[in-house]
Amino acid sequence: MSNSCLSLLQNKEANQLNSAFERYYNEAFADYFSRDPNKWPVFNEPGFAAIHNFRQQRLSPHERIAGYPNGEALHAQLVGDASLSQGRMRPSGQPDEMLAFAAALSKDWENPSSVENVVTMPADPAIYGSMMGAMANPNLAYSEYAGMADQLEKHVIRQIATHVGYDPEQSTGLFTQGGTFCNLYGYLLGLRKSLPTAIHHGMQSVPDYRIINSQGGHYSNMTNLSLLGVDIKEKTIRIKVTDSHDIDFDDLERQMRACFAVKCLIPTIMITMGTTDTFAVDKIKPVYDLRERLCEEYQVPVKPHLHVDAAVGWSMIFFLDYDFKRNPLAINEVTLAGIERTVARVRELKYADSFTVDFHKWGYVPYTSSLVMIKNKDDMKALENEPENFSYFEHDLQGQTHLQSTIECSRGAVGVFGAYAAMKYMGIEGYQIILAHCLQNANYFRSQLLELGNVKLMVPENQGPSVGFRLYNPEWVNDVNAEFANEQQCMSNEAYMAMLARNSKWHRQIFKQRGKVGLYTNWVEFISRSAYNPYGKYSYIPGEKAVFMNPATGRTQIDTFVSRLMG
Repeated sequence: MSNSCLSLLQNKEANQLNSAFERYYNEAFADYFSRDPNKWPVFNEPGFAAIHNFRQQRLSPHERIAGYPNGEALHAQLVGDASLSQGRMRPSGQPDEMLAFAAALSKDWENPSSVENVVTMPADPAIYGSMMGAMANPNLAYSEYAGMADQLEKHVIRQIATHVGYDPEQSTGLFTQGGTFCNLYGYLLGLRKSLPTAIHHGMQSVPDYRIINSQGGHYSNMTNLSLLGVDIKEKTIRIKVTDSHDIDFDDLERQMRACFAVKCLIPTIMITMGTTDTFAVDKIKPVYDLRERLCEEYQVPVKPHLHVDAAVGWSMIFFLDYDFKRNPLAINEVTLAGIERTVARVRELKYADSFTVDFHKWGYVPYTSSLVMIKNKDDMKALENEPENFSYFEHDLQGQTHLQSTIECSRGAVGVFGAYAAMKYMGIEGYQIILAHCLQNANYFRSQLLELGNVKLMVPENQGPSVGFRLYNPEWVNDVNAEFANEQQCMSNEAYMAMLARNSKWHRQIFKQRGKVGLYTNWVEFISRSAYNPYGKYSYIPGEKAVFMNPATGRTQIDTFVSRLMG
């Protein structure tokens, strides 16, 4: 942890809420997250209103079934009855009992305590927009099946392209089913450009190659490779990460040189903007510069495709033009400094060949709403399949969408409509307010944990919504930093491995005994890593995390959690 970051986190004045910011936040929350039927008439529908009213009781997870009207009987019916209805049921004009029950008792992301992961409640305008898309039911895969929804998708893509510094006329993109599919496209673009014969002959017929990604990346960075038929044991190089969990440039250069020196191709390099558990943000420009330099040095004809998994961190683009000196929203000092640090890296998105955007994460749009942005629209030609495979589509209309280049034959537009509505109504300022509220919560939580003395914060310099930490028994440990430093040496010292296991077991027991109080946190098996041994191997270090993306969460929930932290 840098001294400046630590001093700000421990400075109570730097963590205070400004009254002007609180006013902005209260207005934004009322406009975009209150489910107010006077502002968004869709919430007048009786079923929607009933769901919202039930959730406003803020029941704990174990109280919800019993607290729902006729909940026990409905639950028994849901888990026990598997027969289809024989006859017709006439609509009564009333909410469907079972649908309302299942919706109301789905995971309650509106609860201010819900901070388990990179998921949150959707915004009111995004719900409104998504319902419009669901009712219209376009298929974005084919222009004739999409109609004007196709133009709406292009409009949103141009908005994102313009904002991050892509040429909106030269770039493209497409909405797909989740960040995993976006990253799949990132890999596929590289494979098809570097190994063009694979589209017809498969991965067994191509020259030698290696896919490069980071050890800190999302698990889909590996599962996607298996799906694509890549030999993940022999054809994948996972780059080491620094103590801050971002990519190690020295190791990246070593591995790229080793490949290029023996004419081994690198189709794709995948890096991350905002890891799930610790919000590590890889620098993009140095990777871009390294690629350009080595490709020239080794005369590599097709450069590796540089894809950024920005599924979590993409929303920080809304701060690209923020006036950090004037600070018009009165964001507190520690959070302002953290945002400015992150935005310096987010500015580099324009150097990526493609990147992942998950509107359904920190964009407050209902599932699923994911967009893969592509800097050069000509890259899509590498994905094109044979035209004769599309014989039942009108030939003159096929080229108006990415029909021949997409994985899916069906691409729903609900995510497009939701994303458009969220960005239109919240605007850049609305997003800035809500994101800053979340980040101020994260820093307040960090500061409260630091005061306890028996908590080790994971990479607080990353300054994102994810707060990872390890609890230590104060009867065993006097200096958590020294204890953690020893745990990091567990790969070369059996005593330290035993220490790691003992401390993890104790923390895990406290976590389970505490239950859901104040904040609903999560247990993570890889909250940090040990030091690398001489063979490049390392050990996972587990811990607890809270992810402050929930706009309803406040300091009341944080204070309650901290007061009960030890069970």
